[in-house]
Amino acid sequence: MIPLKVLIAAGLAGGLAVAAGTTQAGGDTGLYLGGGVGQMHGDGNFDDQAGHGKLMGGYNFGWLPFLDLGVELAYVSGGELDGEVDGRSATREVDSLQAQGVAGMSFGPMGVYAKAGMADWDAEQRGPGADRSGTDPVYGVGASFGLFGLTGRLEYERLDTDEIGNLDMVTAGAVYTF
Repeated sequence: MIPLKVLIAAGLAGGLAVAAGTTQAGGDTGLYLGGGVGQMHGDGNFDDQAGHGKLMGGYNFGWLPFLDLGVELAYVSGGELDGEVDGRSATREVDSLQAQGVAGMSFGPMGVYAKAGMADWDAEQRGPGADRSGTDPVYGVGASFGLFGLTGRLEYERLDTDEIGNLDMVTAGAVYTF
């Protein structure tokens, strides 16, 4: 019969060996592509929620263990936000092209990150009012879980614009690192 202390020591040693292999590498390094879906919440006259889709691509630089640095380009296509302009019903759809820097920490297969950059957006409006467009800051935070090059993500982002109000987005998605 094997003593309990030996089994515990062997189990801890094995667990640390497996964890050391995953944490030493940090996050996946290289080019990634992915997509996601989520909810977009408008502001001001369009205080409503709509679905959105997101396509993204980027590159993670693996310079330091535990620290993930990267760049990301994303296209976000928002659904219709309902609102009221001058007492009349209107709808607004917002699409944006985003360029952001990403910084995060990896803890084995799990990680947290923050991102910030600029978004070039177009707001198409039906009903009273006019179409608008602009370039404004976008920033957010997220959490990830990765395994074998596939990483699931849950993130919150804000497109910070004075012209059409802020857009808050929550996105669940996945990226694959090549």
